[in-house]
Amino acid sequence: MPAPAPSGGPEELPTVAGSLNRTSDAAASVACGLVREAAYAAIGLSVLTYQRIQVRRREIEAQRSR
Repeated sequence: MPAPAPSGGPEELPTVAGSLNRTSDAAASVACGLVREAAYAAIGLSVLTYQRIQVRRREIEAQRSR
């Protein structure tokens, strides 16, 4: 009768590697989502800032014309 394989042997490597691969895929997906949301926020803030500058410019022009 053959001796049982020790725990942690080569039979477990595909399971561990697959688990790590799924974990890293999930982490990459989360990181990608966070980067996308940060980009959306930065673009949104840039648009709002540009609009505020335009409003202020028009206010200054109106004051000068009086």
